[in-house]
Amino acid sequence: MSKIILDPVLMKRAGVYEEHRALWKIFSDSPDRERDFIYRKMDRASFLAVSSREPVETKFLRNLQVKEYNPLLEAGERLHFSLRFNPIVKRRDENGRQQRIDLVQDFRKQKINEGVPLENIPRRLEIAEEVGAEWIMKRSESLGFELEQGDNWSGLMVESYSQERFQKGKAGKVVLSCIDVRGFATVTDAENLKQALFNGVGCAKGFGFGLLLVRRA
Repeated sequence: MSKIILDPVLMKRAGVYEEHRALWKIFSDSPDRERDFIYRKMDRASFLAVSSREPVETKFLRNLQVKEYNPLLEAGERLHFSLRFNPIVKRRDENGRQQRIDLVQDFRKQKINEGVPLENIPRRLEIAEEVGAEWIMKRSESLGFELEQGDNWSGLMVESYSQERFQKGKAGKVVLSCIDVRGFATVTDAENLKQALFNGVGCAKGFGFGLLLVRRA
């Protein structure tokens, strides 16, 4: 696991695509290197990354701390976790073409199509809490943990929902939706959880999504 601090002046003007390129340079030691790291932006210029190799020095790197990452986990342990994920599902349209659907926007679209007045549709953050809990629970087996739940609580707190837009070469405009969550869970499969910690969760891992962080509660 690496704590990476980049040049704050450069990062002040950087968007998600520029951050993506900067992190790739730190972990890419050859032109044909496949991605073997995941990362998360923590503030304007600092990042956490989990990788199979140590990062390399670059001219825009200002501070680097690296330590071995091998969490010891046991079934039945209670954890506090945090995750930044891309709330996307893949569906095919009427022509059979695969589409990537933002669950929050899709929920709003369904309500609008049902004739629900805009003022009666929940705020995006409220929708994100509902679809976020469902998104994680559907993946609980592969994540190796089970959300802690109460009568009126899913065990999950959504901290933010946002969208980032940028141009990516010939691919054109890219829209990435982001949900930040934290909550409590119980370990059900320590090996599955370890793989999720090492390999990440969900889509868009190359753009700072999917790094799952846990600590004992």
